[in-house]
Amino acid sequence: MSTQITIPTEYGYVLLTAYLSTLVGYWHLPHTSRHRNAAKVPYPIAYATAEQAKESKAHYLFNCAQRSHATFLEHQPQFLTTLLISGLKFPLFSSAMGVLWCVGRVVYARGYTDPNQAEGKGRGTGSRIFYLGTLGLLGGAFVSALGMTGLGDQIMGLLK
Repeated sequence: MSTQITIPTEYGYVLLTAYLSTLVGYWHLPHTSRHRNAAKVPYPIAYATAEQAKESKAHYLFNCAQRSHATFLEHQPQFLTTLLISGLKFPLFSSAMGVLWCVGRVVYARGYTDPNQAEGKGRGTGSRIFYLGTLGLLGGAFVSALGMTGLGDQIMGLLK
């Protein structure tokens, strides 16, 4: 048994969205570097110590910038996987969910490093935005993959 995959014309939007996520990754570099420089944390030190972060707002914000960059890197592989799979069946929806995810990641990072938000609470809005995109892509990828297995037709047959 084989499955033929036809790539929709609109799949180009999916690829542009994947590219956008790469640009968001690059955006994190100067964002984090600006906070590293303000805190005067030298390379190769990855984070300020807990004592430094407790005593200095600059050190605390540097840790927040590092953490937002790290969570981006932790989530991007799953994002790309679900984007590319979901996009095979739902390219425009997937691209929209992907753009939402990318915007949410920037809002998350900016909110996390907002000096007016205590304990990194500024990241909450960005979390809600990118998780909405994540949920859409998880659903789209599941339906897309399920359709390729033929199980989707069997399940629908049982429901009739």
